[in-house]
Amino acid sequence: MNYILYFDPPKDFHPTVQVAGCFCEWEDKILYLKRHADKPHGNTWGLPAGKLEKGEDPQTAVIREIYEEVGIRIDPLDLQEVVKVYIELEDARYIFYTFRVRFQKAPPITLEPDAHTEARWLTIEQALKLPLILGGAEILKYYQRLAQD
Repeated sequence: MNYILYFDPPKDFHPTVQVAGCFCEWEDKILYLKRHADKPHGNTWGLPAGKLEKGEDPQTAVIREIYEEVGIRIDPLDLQEVVKVYIELEDARYIFYTFRVRFQKAPPITLEPDAHTEARWLTIEQALKLPLILGGAEILKYYQRLAQD
């Protein structure tokens, strides 16, 4: 599937969907989830993420999604914004808000079985070798540069 990803808002960009995701970090690893084959973008890997509900802000959405998808409760004070990207598909336009949170020890994962088939703690290099969700590689490479600074 073809798409265009922008780090700056393109002119006349009107999103049809807004999504929030999070780099959940433990040691030198990030939590990635594999989507069910029958879901949109099935069999790809991505961060815990999901659509914003009506009237919901990105931070509230990502806290809710992390809890729903992997059973981890996040304190809003522990979240840091990473980057907001704009993704254009043939039939949709997304804004994807990304955050990061760091854990001192690996939290227990309770995977939402209807949405994902697997959860893994991966290094950046390991994640880049997997089939990532649309825009996943570009966002991960941006995050990698940020983490090195």
